[in-house]
Amino acid sequence: MNKGRLHLLLIVIGILAISIFAMSGLSRMKKETKSAHQQDMKRYVKARKVEYDTIATMIEATGRLESKSFVDLSAEVQGMILAGNVPLKKGQKFLKGTVLVRIYDKEAVLNLKAAKSRFLTSLANILPDLNIDFPENYASWMSFFEQININNPLPDLPEIKSAKEKIFVSSRNILADYFTIQSTEIRLSKYTIHAPFNGVYTHVYAEVGAVANPGIRLATIIRTDELELEVPIGIDEIKWLKVGSPVIIRNEEKSKRWAGVVSRISDFVDAQTQSISVFVKISVDKNKPLFKGQYLRAEFTGNTLYGAMEISRKAVFDQDKVYTIENGKLKKRTIQVLKIYNKTLLFAGIRSGTLIVTEALINPVEGSEVEILE
Repeated sequence: MNKGRLHLLLIVIGILAISIFAMSGLSRMKKETKSAHQQDMKRYVKARKVEYDTIATMIEATGRLESKSFVDLSAEVQGMILAGNVPLKKGQKFLKGTVLVRIYDKEAVLNLKAAKSRFLTSLANILPDLNIDFPENYASWMSFFEQININNPLPDLPEIKSAKEKIFVSSRNILADYFTIQSTEIRLSKYTIHAPFNGVYTHVYAEVGAVANPGIRLATIIRTDELELEVPIGIDEIKWLKVGSPVIIRNEEKSKRWAGVVSRISDFVDAQTQSISVFVKISVDKNKPLFKGQYLRAEFTGNTLYGAMEISRKAVFDQDKVYTIENGKLKKRTIQVLKIYNKTLLFAGIRSGTLIVTEALINPVEGSEVEILE
């Protein structure tokens, strides 16, 4: 190897040695700087002292609003469907007593009047015999005869005062005709359907002008002035509830509130949810309308816990772990979870006066120094 190549090789080796030495020095400086920076950094956290109190717990659950009553309107007689006092349309509201549906009844009305006329004729034929054979009760039968109006329901039958009188009246078909007419009067009332409550049509299956047959379904209506919330409650918590207990109802945003009361509690467990249905009657407020199918949150009063504290669920990790501050440093502690709510929980198990972190921490290191945010 000549002197030129040897000189070049020594220069290359020298450059490599200097580069390695420089990189090693820079790495040590970076580590030292990073270590010093980490030591200088201090985390600021939100914390409060542990203070236990007696807390009346709440049982919270979401349920769907349903109407307390719903009815399928069906025709019991045959005839053409006529318009009622409100349109026969889905979504149409109505008040209790409103005529919802009429069915053409002129033929039935005339048949009833004809039956009453025949009945009057039968009575007129037996009145002379009643006057002779049963003078003590003749005035009652005469008064009954005079009260009959073919346009009005039949009055009550006179009291029959003897077996002989009963045989006489029965043999003239007076009793049979009387009860047949009463049956026809009841049937005639079925040609007009009145609203049994304040409500709304949810489904309509027939149109005005169509012919209704006995048993055909005309519409479905629900009650709107009495609503109830069906809420699933866990088996372990159902023991704290009873019929008549007050309930606070809120919407999902908790911007509105209604008063309610437990109206009934089912005595079986839903196989799918393993919960028991509790039904809450809600007081309807015109200024805060409610609608069937709406989801609402119910708040029931549960059991009372002695020696408990409430904190945000965000402060708890691994189900039952929190961070406390001891001598200015983070320390991991285990708590006893007593009750879990949607956003908070109740706990015990840490000495009173201990500073507990009340927020979620990002990449916390146990033993690191912290300061409390005012």
